[in-house]
Amino acid sequence: MRRTLSPYPVPETEYFERVLRHDPNSLTQLIAATSASLPPGRDLAAQGLGLYVPWALLDAAWVSLARGRDGRPSATSPDLRQILDLFLALDDPVTREPEGMKRWEGYLQRATHHQGPWQEDAYSQLSRSIALLDPTSYPDDADPLKVILLGWDHDLLGCSLADYLGIVHLIWGCATAQPNLRRRGRFALDWFPVTDYDQFDGLRSPAQVKTVLNQHFVTTKNKLRAAFPADHDPLLRRYTHNPLRSRPLVGGVPGGYLVPVPAAVLGKATPLGLYYTGGDNNSEWGKAFTNDFGKLFECYVGRQLNLLPDAKIHPEILVKLSKKEEKKTIDFFVVFPDLVLLVEVKSTRPGEHLRLGGQDFTTLLRGTPIKKGFDQINGSVDLLRSDKHPELADIPTDRRMIGMVVTAEPFHQINTPAHRTDLPKTKIPVMVTSIAELEQAVTITGTSLAKLLCAAVDAGAADLRQLFPQYEFLEHNAVLEEGWSAIPFARPRRPRAQDVAAVEPVTVAAQSTERDRSQRQPRFE
Repeated sequence: MRRTLSPYPVPETEYFERVLRHDPNSLTQLIAATSASLPPGRDLAAQGLGLYVPWALLDAAWVSLARGRDGRPSATSPDLRQILDLFLALDDPVTREPEGMKRWEGYLQRATHHQGPWQEDAYSQLSRSIALLDPTSYPDDADPLKVILLGWDHDLLGCSLADYLGIVHLIWGCATAQPNLRRRGRFALDWFPVTDYDQFDGLRSPAQVKTVLNQHFVTTKNKLRAAFPADHDPLLRRYTHNPLRSRPLVGGVPGGYLVPVPAAVLGKATPLGLYYTGGDNNSEWGKAFTNDFGKLFECYVGRQLNLLPDAKIHPEILVKLSKKEEKKTIDFFVVFPDLVLLVEVKSTRPGEHLRLGGQDFTTLLRGTPIKKGFDQINGSVDLLRSDKHPELADIPTDRRMIGMVVTAEPFHQINTPAHRTDLPKTKIPVMVTSIAELEQAVTITGTSLAKLLCAAVDAGAADLRQLFPQYEFLEHNAVLEEGWSAIPFARPRRPRAQDVAAVEPVTVAAQSTERDRSQRQPRFE
């Protein structure tokens, strides 16, 4: 009898052999139908489904579509379970590295950055995209935007940003909520009545939606086969970028588009997905897009801080050092009755070397905006303590000070002692906080965020989320709620002259994502 779990470590060749034993059409259809029927990733382990994590399912689909051969035996549910069993037992560089803390730090970097994006709250991510990338929210007196101006979304996406998110919501809902089991994990435009296109802002026909799908969502077996890395590192390949993350729909298959892992579709509409869609640093437009993204992100952090009822927010201050020299402070001073929080905003994300667990963290972190953020906080502390600059008169120096670097994406373990030794020493306690953590932290009720921040620093917490269970929070973040209300099929249906019943997939999609709002504590399975 076969073991319940494969002995660790399993070489990639054994995993490949097991995947490629089956016809790719059969296996990927089984993966799609299985994935579409699963609960959210954070609930899998509790329901005894720990093998069926989305990153494992998507990898098996990638290998099968890129390397498989048609005509081989069909796959069954026990076959898929064995494949996923082998994936989770795959060999890792940790087995080749000498004992020591660096060995396990690298492994944790790989595991958390690989799994983390799948376990963020979909409601927050999609709402953030709308709220963040809205050029009308950008202050008129700030450094002007260059490309994220009115109409930027039509130029880049082929439709409005709201409609783009509506397409994502529609695909995900249709793929996951089909009562017809043969349609699970699939999407076809003819399943959606043309009469319901009035829920979009500008899209009015299947042809228009198909154009957007082909431009941004759809790939084929031939394209995946051509792009599969020929000389990959067998210990690291699964941690690298899976092209089904960028193009989560597979065309050229019978029965409509195949959606191997519907959760990957949601990733297209997150701020990170949109950043990579527009931020092509090989073009001048792409470089300008990333710069504008950073400006809008700083503005967005300010909007979140302004939700605090017991704090006064002071934006960046220009300090005159001499007749010829001026210096800018950190981005925001958040003044509480008993605390001053110094906030520096960095629209940065972990680079590939860090995500893959590179051993020299000192070098990897030295060149990041996070280091610069630490230096900027130190500089602002010096300016405050010098008591020489009248521009800073409204920032009190008679109370505790804490620094915060807010990042666009999580840097896992960045606040642990092992990693902090690779960053500059700071003159006040400083924590690195992702925007997702901040969005929840500013909704704290019954006490002040200042108390949470002080408790986190005093406890040496690796992130704010560690302490969230001890506090109460509002059900919704007002800025996110405003963003959510702009997404077709998420917002309340618009009234229309003729009462046409909504198709079930859309109704269930809205209800399912509504349920995601309350799941605010992602965890690793």
